[in-house]
Amino acid sequence: MDTRFLESLLAVAETGSIAAAARQQGLTAAAVSQRIRVLEAELGATLLNRTAHAALPTETCFRLLPAARRLVRDAEQLTNRIDADGLSGPFRLGAVSTALSDNVPAVIQQFRQKAPQAVLTVRPGTSADLYEGLRSGALDAAITVAAPFELPKDIICRTLEAQAIVHALPPERDLSKSEAGKLPWIVYDRQSWGGRKLWADFGALVGEEHILCELDAPETIAQMVSQGAGQAILPVWRGLRMHGPEMTFKDLQGGAGREMVFLRKHTCAAPVLADLVHKVLRDQVISTHG
Repeated sequence: MDTRFLESLLAVAETGSIAAAARQQGLTAAAVSQRIRVLEAELGATLLNRTAHAALPTETCFRLLPAARRLVRDAEQLTNRIDADGLSGPFRLGAVSTALSDNVPAVIQQFRQKAPQAVLTVRPGTSADLYEGLRSGALDAAITVAAPFELPKDIICRTLEAQAIVHALPPERDLSKSEAGKLPWIVYDRQSWGGRKLWADFGALVGEEHILCELDAPETIAQMVSQGAGQAILPVWRGLRMHGPEMTFKDLQGGAGREMVFLRKHTCAAPVLADLVHKVLRDQVISTHG
């Protein structure tokens, strides 16, 4: 059984469609479909429920996925042992939305310079989703907000930085003081890992009746505030000004900020590449904060 075919099956199960899996793997949809058909023939079972716009795992497929992930991971480890320096092979990195602009470009640049034989795949997502991807073996490492619970012992967590928190308002020239006081709040999703911490520290500033909307997308919130739609409490990531260049910021005292972390498993299939990513992230923080 070709483990590359299993990789395609895992990609379809993860993305929910053959077309999305094909884009993720750099293949045609026809090639991914053919791989799945070969697996179904070898296993003598239907693996996907196909519709016009989706391809979802069957019950049989769900039972096979854990074993498929182990086989793919074992194949990757076998390849890595042949690679003397450990700087080749696939590496799957998850990143929350703000890290996509803050951190991922530097990671890609370092892979290009120091690990040109590696194949880096970056998966965006929420902290909770990326954590589950790491636990299931779908990811090798992830850049997330610190978890609001104690992590299991098989997960290595490295703190990157604590981002300051600010009260974000539209440009001052567009508002009088009385208008600023009446602005609705745009809330960083209180169910998200980052929003939960901000709400615990600064939620008292927000009147429940004045909430316009709530979403787990700091960049979108910054754009809405910059356009005058409301006010918000936001972490200060490096790309904040890019999304809200004319916002007015007021520093907020108290609270520990939004803690950003790098997560990987002790049993990571590509530990050298994981160390390379962590070094890039650590160097970024050092250069930013001196």
